[in-house]
Amino acid sequence: MEKTKRKEKEYQLRRADILDEAEKIFAAKGFHSTTMAEIARTSGFAIGSLYQFFNGKEHLYGTMVSEKLDRMYAEIREAVAGRKTVMEKLEALVSSHFNYVENNLDYWKILIRAESITLSDEDASLKEKIISCYLSHIHFVEKIIKEGIRTNFFKTIDPFSMACALHGIMSSFKFIYIMKPRPGSLKGRVPGVLDIFLKGVKKNAV
Repeated sequence: MEKTKRKEKEYQLRRADILDEAEKIFAAKGFHSTTMAEIARTSGFAIGSLYQFFNGKEHLYGTMVSEKLDRMYAEIREAVAGRKTVMEKLEALVSSHFNYVENNLDYWKILIRAESITLSDEDASLKEKIISCYLSHIHFVEKIIKEGIRTNFFKTIDPFSMACALHGIMSSFKFIYIMKPRPGSLKGRVPGVLDIFLKGVKKNAV
């Protein structure tokens, strides 16, 4: 039993090493220019060993994108769950999201490029997974907005539209930070994002 657990732990550690190295290469070179041989070499594995973990480059790529996407949304939900007021939840939502981006820049470069990658039928479900996760997250934000409407924190506006608006503002900040970095941290932009979302940009807006 102990031997089985040890083998499973070793397997997961080796698998994680491969995914970490693959992420760096995919971010630097893009999906099409990356080869399994290169991933094997940089991760310290024989190429044959790589196929014990993944059945090909698309499988490896899809696994890496999918698992980190799940991890990100789980961390965001966990951060929000520990907050009581709507304002605290909004701050936790944006802050944890931006924190994940800052700590996983390579991954986000890959995710931004994912829209232009053509995968085989076997892994075409990756794009569906990305869209499904995105919509699920929008509905999660929508629940926070609905709570704000019930407690008179927000105006009575379509909560789905407000959730999309907040996510749109966040996405713009993320994209600029990743593709054309400016001085300062992304987390330092949290107050600005919330200010624009909650108060708008019109002077003396009510």
